[in-house]
Amino acid sequence: MAIKFCVKANKSAVETIELISKAYLRAAMSRADVYRRYGRFLDGREDVKDDTRCGRPSTTGTVENVKSVRHLLTEDRRTTLQVIADRSNIGKETVRRIVTEDLGKKKDLREIYPSRLDYRTETRTRFLMPGSSFNGTRLTFLGKI
Repeated sequence: MAIKFCVKANKSAVETIELISKAYLRAAMSRADVYRRYGRFLDGREDVKDDTRCGRPSTTGTVENVKSVRHLLTEDRRTTLQVIADRSNIGKETVRRIVTEDLGKKKDLREIYPSRLDYRTETRTRFLMPGSSFNGTRLTFLGKI
């Protein structure tokens, strides 16, 4: 909206960039975006929304995809992202985003490195806490977690 105001106030593109930079500091638009939008408003455009783009639509947030991934995970929680992607006909990266962001699932490191996360022996404790000294007794703060 500030760019549109500057165009109507007969400010140049350089003056517009300076004003936006002073007003928004680090959150300001890039110079290229300011020039692009300035040119559009200068041509008489009134709408501030971007044009629609051609291409494949985003499929991450659809409710059907989230439901199908959740269903496949409840059937077999140890299934891989590739298997879920193949069964639900969704891209692997989209499945990964659904699992981590929408469903809030994370890998449990104890399943990947069970011996490295066991804190009962000296070598494992040193791996878990680099630089700590081990005096032969169990660490008390790990028991409190």
